[in-house]
Amino acid sequence: MKSRIIAVAIIFGLFIVLVGCQSTYVRSAKIYLQQNDAENAKKVLNEGAAVTPEDPELWYMLGKVNADLRAWSEMNVAFEKAQSLTDVHDKDIEATRFEAWRVVFNSAVKHFNGGKYEETIEKLQVALKIKQNDFETLKRIGLSYLQLEKLDSAEEYLNQSIVQDTEGKDVSLRINLQLLYWRQERWDDVIRLADEILAMPDTLVDDSMRMDVIQKKALAFQKKDDRESAIAAWDEAITTMPDNADLYYNKAILLHGMEKFEEASKSYLKALEINPDDDEARMNVARALLAQQQWETLVVVLEPMLFPGGNIKEYDPEIREEDPWLILRAAYENIGQKSKSAVINKILKKIQKG
Repeated sequence: MKSRIIAVAIIFGLFIVLVGCQSTYVRSAKIYLQQNDAENAKKVLNEGAAVTPEDPELWYMLGKVNADLRAWSEMNVAFEKAQSLTDVHDKDIEATRFEAWRVVFNSAVKHFNGGKYEETIEKLQVALKIKQNDFETLKRIGLSYLQLEKLDSAEEYLNQSIVQDTEGKDVSLRINLQLLYWRQERWDDVIRLADEILAMPDTLVDDSMRMDVIQKKALAFQKKDDRESAIAAWDEAITTMPDNADLYYNKAILLHGMEKFEEASKSYLKALEINPDDDEARMNVARALLAQQQWETLVVVLEPMLFPGGNIKEYDPEIREEDPWLILRAAYENIGQKSKSAVINKILKKIQKG
């Protein structure tokens, strides 16, 4: 029984010592806080910091008080000092920062969604003081400057947010930065961002995003007058998405412009194979084949469009443009199908009368 009393006395003694370790300044500050007097709490804690600068709890309390007073820079100084002395308060400090940041950030998002980008930036600059180098805050500031067409500032903050995106998972951030470079006609940067985005996994980059990025990459090469690299970009994309008709079509357009009619025809025909309803591709391949005088292939390409029933007879067509009819007539005449050419002549008269 006596030993138990001694043990209790020792525990009680330790309790007194532990409580006694809490400084008078901290105890006084807590009393002020119970009275909702943050200003005096701050004053007494600052006095204590001058006397006992190695007290981590004092610095932690000073950081909390400054957070209540929205003195963010002073909050940061106090929290950093507390954390340099101990890690005991780390979770509480993180929670305090996050809650303060959340309130300010959410109010900024409301401004952003309402198109008030100047107000958004003002709020987010405050949020950035609370959580320094925060990815979401930096990104939203960059997007706000982008909306305001302040491209230099937008680039600065978007690049800062990319640095904070340590896992490299934010696709939209990089797409927006690529758009910024596109507006500034910085073609090398457009290509660099395109390669970075295209290297990301399919789970992050959907087909529509990938297609847009590929187009910008290829067109950037064309703007640099590097057509061979542009063709290589389309080929690379085709390897990745071999069933995408638009890729073959865009490559064909480039080749057509370079007067590489045979290669252009092959790409147009592949696009048509995937998407037979693409009349624009059908007419472009017809023009490329006409340049090569590929009459037999021209008939195969144009007949399904101009005589959809397969019967070559006179009728009043929906297609009123004369070009396809003239090209098919030339093909008929060059392969000796005069009767079919005569049918087109009659159809052309109807079109011209209409």
